[in-house]
Amino acid sequence: MKLSTIIIALVLGCLGAQAAPPDPRLIGGSNAAQIADYPWVVSVIKMEGENIAALCIGTIVDETHFIIPAHCKLVSDDNYSTYRVRSNTLTYNGTQATTHEITSWIQHEGYDENAKWTNDISLVTVATEFAANVSAPLAAANAVDPADKATVTSVGWGATCDGCEFNLELQSVADLRIYSQTNCNAFLGEGLNANKVCAGNPSTQHGICKGDSGAPLIENEIVIGIASYLQYPCGSAPAVYTKISKFRTWIDDTIASQLTTTEPPETTTTEPTTTTAPETGQEK
Repeated sequence: MKLSTIIIALVLGCLGAQAAPPDPRLIGGSNAAQIADYPWVVSVIKMEGENIAALCIGTIVDETHFIIPAHCKLVSDDNYSTYRVRSNTLTYNGTQATTHEITSWIQHEGYDENAKWTNDISLVTVATEFAANVSAPLAAANAVDPADKATVTSVGWGATCDGCEFNLELQSVADLRIYSQTNCNAFLGEGLNANKVCAGNPSTQHGICKGDSGAPLIENEIVIGIASYLQYPCGSAPAVYTKISKFRTWIDDTIASQLTTTEPPETTTTEPTTTTAPETGQEK
């Protein structure tokens, strides 16, 4: 993973003088030891024919849901047939991975790509369940913000140098540091949204880069953020992550609302002495 001076979001895309959708990768990382270290990480690939148009990273939150940046949704309708979600693999396009189809993709209602990717988070539902007991340990809604200079880790499949291809093997970089809003603004030059958290290591130029959109930010084994945007070139400044604690209630409420609307109606019959048809009601 690595960073730069043009602010970009973290999905795969063209880099230029103007702000573009997110596009990070891990610079200064090393191969993750085994999938058991990060069983709740999934690769989310958008295909155009035989080519990869975008690569993002999802974080599993329960048996059928994962979170991912809102900017990773590159279709305007509900046709997700060009997306490939793969779990239980260290290789982002591994043939041994478990593949899942997307059935629902809910972007945060306040997402705004024109305002520094404000509220850059989505909840995605898959048709088939993930392996049991692999949900990520997410920061609580009332979690205290990480301390300035706290050591954090991020993982992803993004490139490890400017101009490099994505890594086939999941990478982890463990020497990142939390930056206070004041220190982050000194790098990025503009006000940092309170729903974001900054992390990187410009002294070593380690961090996220192209292909690392959604890369989880981990402190003491708790996921406290997902990669949203960075400054180009990779590694030159701390990257910006969507702060999980600020969206934990939204995540939980969105899952609950989906379960309410997708459960089959409960059927109850009347007393045997009547001849009316059974009543059908949906749980609220």
